[in-house]
Amino acid sequence: MQGKMRALRLFSPGDIRCVEVAIPEIERDSQVKIKVKACGVCGSDIARVMTKGTYKFPTTIGHEFAGEVVDVGNGVKNVEVGDRVTVVPMIPCGVCKYCKVGNAHMCDTYDYYGSRRDGAMAEYIVVESSNCLKLPPNVDYEMGSMVDPVSVALHAVRCAGAVEAGSSAVVYGMGPIGFITVQWLRTLGCREIYAVDIADEKLRLAERLGVKKGINGMECDPVKAIKELTGGDGVDTAIELAGNKITIVQSVLSVKKAGKAILCGITYDDVVFPNSAISHILRGEIVVKGSWNSSLNPLPINEWESALQFMQTGDVKVNPLITHRFRLEDGQRAFEMMFNRTEVFTKVLFKPED
Repeated sequence: MQGKMRALRLFSPGDIRCVEVAIPEIERDSQVKIKVKACGVCGSDIARVMTKGTYKFPTTIGHEFAGEVVDVGNGVKNVEVGDRVTVVPMIPCGVCKYCKVGNAHMCDTYDYYGSRRDGAMAEYIVVESSNCLKLPPNVDYEMGSMVDPVSVALHAVRCAGAVEAGSSAVVYGMGPIGFITVQWLRTLGCREIYAVDIADEKLRLAERLGVKKGINGMECDPVKAIKELTGGDGVDTAIELAGNKITIVQSVLSVKKAGKAILCGITYDDVVFPNSAISHILRGEIVVKGSWNSSLNPLPINEWESALQFMQTGDVKVNPLITHRFRLEDGQRAFEMMFNRTEVFTKVLFKPED
C-alpha cells in the first residue's frame, strides 16, 4: 500500500495548501527517490504562487532543493542510497536544436520541477538521476538547496565575459542571487563592486560580503552616485537582478563606454528606454545581454559543479543569506509575507521534516 506524505500544493493563484498526498514512487530505471531536507523559495516562486500560477493545478511547488537518496532505479549508476544530493530542476528534451549544440538551458520543450511537474516542497520527490549532484562533505542540506541560485549568479557573471583583475561592477537588486553575484565578482577578481537596493539592512550585508559601497536607490539617483564614485565614467559591468523596469534602465546608464549591462532579473512589466539610454548604448557601444538560468554544459566548466566547489571552499557563502525557515504547514503565511513584503527577507527555506 502506497504511503502518504505532506506536500505544499498550489490549487490556484494565491491558494496554496499543505495537504496529504501519496508518496511518489520510482517509475523508470533512471529515477531516484529523495527525502527532501531543505527547499528554497526562488523569487519566481513568489509570483508563480501568488499571481501567475503553474502549468496545471494542483502542483507541488519548489525547485531549489537538496536531500537524501532513499531509493534508486535499477539503471542508476551515479548515485546510491544514502547519498546527499542537490538536483538540477530543469529537464531538457535533449533533441531540440539548442540541446544539440549544448545550450540545454535554452531548450524549446523543457520540463521543470515545481512548475511543469511536481516539485520539492514535500517530504519526498522522485527525480531523474542524471539531474543529481552529490554534495561535498562540508556542504550541508541548506547550502545544497541553494546551488541553483549560486549557479544562476555564476552564469550571469560569465555572460559579462572575463572579469578583469581590479575591474568595476554594480549589482542591482540584493536578493539571494544579487548577494551571490557580488561574491562571484569579488572571487573572480573584481575589486570595485557597488550594490543598489532599497533596504539599508541588505546593503549593510552586501558591504560585509565585499561591496565597496551600498547605494539606496530610494534615497538618491544610483546612476549619478555610481558616476561620482567612479570619477564620472561608470562601471565596467552592471548586472541587473531586481527585475524592475526602472533599475533595468539604470543598469544600462551605469556602465562606462564599451561596458556591458547584463539583464538577469525577471520583469513582468514593459520596459521603456528613454532617449538618453538609447544614446548611451549607441554612442558608448554598450553591450546589453540577457542571462537565463544556468548552463549545464560540461565544458569549459559545469556551472553547477563549479558552484559546489566554491561553496565547499567558502569562497561563496550562502548561510548568511538565510533569513527564514518554515514548516510546510506555514506555506500560505510564508508566501503572503514575501508577496506583501511585511518583513525583510532574503532566502526563505522550507524544511519538510520539521
